[in-house]
Amino acid sequence: MTNVYTLKITYVGCENKIWREAKISSNAFLCDLGYMILATFDTMAYHLFAISHNGISYELPSDEEDIPDDRMVFTVRLSELGLKIGDKLMMEYDFGCCQEFEIEVTGIEPMGRGQGRAYPKIVAGEGRGIIDDMSADELMDIIHRIDKTGSCDIRYSGDAASFVDDLPTWDYRKYDIKIDHALLKGRMDIIADGYEELSE
Repeated sequence: MTNVYTLKITYVGCENKIWREAKISSNAFLCDLGYMILATFDTMAYHLFAISHNGISYELPSDEEDIPDDRMVFTVRLSELGLKIGDKLMMEYDFGCCQEFEIEVTGIEPMGRGQGRAYPKIVAGEGRGIIDDMSADELMDIIHRIDKTGSCDIRYSGDAASFVDDLPTWDYRKYDIKIDHALLKGRMDIIADGYEELSE
């Protein structure tokens, strides 16, 4: 039976400012969970990532080490982890900067007949996203400045490769869940193409 998992996903270090609640099929691969997180948290998705559960790390293929099939994000489905409500997974993105997401299972329900295409989806959230190559501590400093002054002078977009003048001003308060939901699957497809090209 296919289930739907409800997940509370928080950016570690900015828990009360940047988080999402998402629903995803138990048939999804761990890489799909990763792509969803990278998309909804507005990353540029150009760093490696790994997802861990119960002390086991699931990774992308690597030229530097042999990763068995049962430890790769491309081959392991969420249903294979035996998840229960209250279980937590961790996703590390950008091993150099160590940007981390905590993923808690807050609900499990049977998927309705013919509902598979409805998932994944974002059902709640706060905070626009994260800034690539920036630690959570540095990001929290910016968030505190925004809270204090009401504005921000940093220009950044998860769709761009650098900070340039014509980019929009980054403001964590400017999160639009309707836009996020509408663009989510398309962004996931683009992210998937990039990571899966690396694995070939």
